[in-house]
Amino acid sequence: MKKTLLGSLALGVTMIATSPAAFAVDPEQDRQNLVDFFKSKSPKIAFEDYKDGGYIYSADKRAQWEAVEEFPPYLDSVDAGEELYQQDQAVYEKCFGDDPANVRPHYPYFDEKTQQVVTLEWAINICREDAGLKPFKYKKGDIAKLSAYFAYQSRGQKVDVKIDSDGAREAYNKGRDMFIKPVGQLGLSCAKCHAYNAGRYARADLLSPTLGHTTHFPVFRAKWQELGTLHRRYGGCHQNMRANPFKPQSEEYRNLEFFQAYISNGLEINGPGYRQ
Repeated sequence: MKKTLLGSLALGVTMIATSPAAFAVDPEQDRQNLVDFFKSKSPKIAFEDYKDGGYIYSADKRAQWEAVEEFPPYLDSVDAGEELYQQDQAVYEKCFGDDPANVRPHYPYFDEKTQQVVTLEWAINICREDAGLKPFKYKKGDIAKLSAYFAYQSRGQKVDVKIDSDGAREAYNKGRDMFIKPVGQLGLSCAKCHAYNAGRYARADLLSPTLGHTTHFPVFRAKWQELGTLHRRYGGCHQNMRANPFKPQSEEYRNLEFFQAYISNGLEINGPGYRQ
């Protein structure tokens, strides 16, 4: 009998010893339960393949995607991102170190000082503003290009998000709640499309699994005809659900990214990517 998502998630809920009346989520058990849910749902798909998104569900779609990836339309943006990096290299090295390949794998993370999740795009703008530079807009353009450059340099490294404090667990739980909770006029949730119905079609779109969602961003979408960030995609999803989207890099979306990145631990970073 296949596991239900909510049943799998419920297994990750444990009692907090210091607060007997409260429930909390054990993130690692939660992550493993989600992995097991997807294994049960699609037993022939290997865990490491989830980095490739919805293309794991269709041989035809995968062949088309692989053909595009032979000469991907995002390479010019990666080159532009490298130019942006070199333009203010001293600033970025002060913030991120002198190895561009060592930047992307550290994000997102929970900052104990600010008690907030820090994403790569948010860190880029914090870095720029601290240096007196104008921040980038968050959905597309230079922020996506620079992020794509960092991701491209880190390809093959694995997602390894840490949760080792109460604050980090709270941020994870908030992102988890957003993933599960139905919103908008249609009463949909992230889980409805990207867990329960992953691998099925919504009109002409093949719904991707939540495992691996963060590995390949930013992405060049055929629909956009340009590179866009993960939070741009979050906003588009909320609009499709007829819900009011949050601002890109809002606390809500950063927590959601933190949740999705953590459950994708162990998968390879393969951004930027191409999507339909």
